[in-house]
Amino acid sequence: MQSDEILDFFKALDEELAHHAKEGETLELYLIGRSALILSYGLDLMTKDVDIIYVHGSKLQDKAEELFGKGTEGAEKWGFYLERVSSGLPPIPIGYQSRSIDVPGPWKVIRPKRPEVHDLAATKLKRFHAKDRVDLRILCDTGELSADGLRQALDSAFAFAADEEEDPGRKKAYKNLTTVIDYLEGRRREL
Repeated sequence: MQSDEILDFFKALDEELAHHAKEGETLELYLIGRSALILSYGLDLMTKDVDIIYVHGSKLQDKAEELFGKGTEGAEKWGFYLERVSSGLPPIPIGYQSRSIDVPGPWKVIRPKRPEVHDLAATKLKRFHAKDRVDLRILCDTGELSADGLRQALDSAFAFAADEEEDPGRKKAYKNLTTVIDYLEGRRREL
């Protein structure tokens, strides 16, 4: 099962970082992407990358990527790799850190956190590729998403972005939001 495998990957990362961290030093890993969905719902979906929000200047995060990033021995051994993602790439809603949910485990150094359901869904609206639509359908079908919550999360994600004319990705995300809300409220059968 993918969620157990991802947790084993985190345990190996945690053990390795324990050799490099100063006493009491921790690393918060804010997950996004499919790995967050897998850990949230215990789903058996395919992924190889474990997307984390990039934290500028974090020596521990740099070390984590050096040890478990794409093409490293750690990634080869465990079948997953860490991939740092800018918080502006799939726009992340403001305040996502305070709404994130701890991934339980016997962590020494790392503190993996998965996003709140609306925040996770909002990160998938701009790109809206086939996998994103599958993930959004799963999130809609959990019954945890609400149209208002999703709209607020997307508004927050684009709070400081250029307007729709200057940023075509923003316009696309809001168009996709309408599609997802239509599915959520039963006006569409598919995403």
